[in-house]
Amino acid sequence: MIEEPLNIIKELIEDSSKKIFVCIGNELRGDDEVGVHIGRRLKKTSLKDNVILAYNTPENHIQEILEKDVETVIFFDAVDVKASPGTIILQEILPDKPSYISISTHSIPIETIVSIIQSLSGKKMRFYIIGLQAKNLDFGSKMSKEVVYAAKKLTEMIIKDIESK
Repeated sequence: MIEEPLNIIKELIEDSSKKIFVCIGNELRGDDEVGVHIGRRLKKTSLKDNVILAYNTPENHIQEILEKDVETVIFFDAVDVKASPGTIILQEILPDKPSYISISTHSIPIETIVSIIQSLSGKKMRFYIIGLQAKNLDFGSKMSKEVVYAAKKLTEMIIKDIESK
């Protein structure tokens, strides 16, 4: 796990042609919205065809991911790694190894989704999660200022990077 990995994330997204961005979150649960919040901003860029707003059911988008014929799948989501709210982390997800990231909003673990995608794709793929440490996941709450700030910083960096190409 890497904290504040903006330079590594920048390198990871540099060639977005063979990548898909899966944005996960629940708009009704405070900071859990952050993945969808990031996805909405990315949908307004040249990446729009490579962004999936999966909300809290990423498993419903497995076929769509497979149809994109990508080499790398990057998930954006709120995480709980016991860090300061808004901390940005990057974690590679290996289908055969457990993750140290707790994702509490969907019923099927990301590792299971990754394993399904990997087995159905018939090719070697890479999977990552870019997570933002949540502060508040209460039903009906708004995103915390720490998470909003981190999401803004992250999306500005991504957008600046893709627009400079």
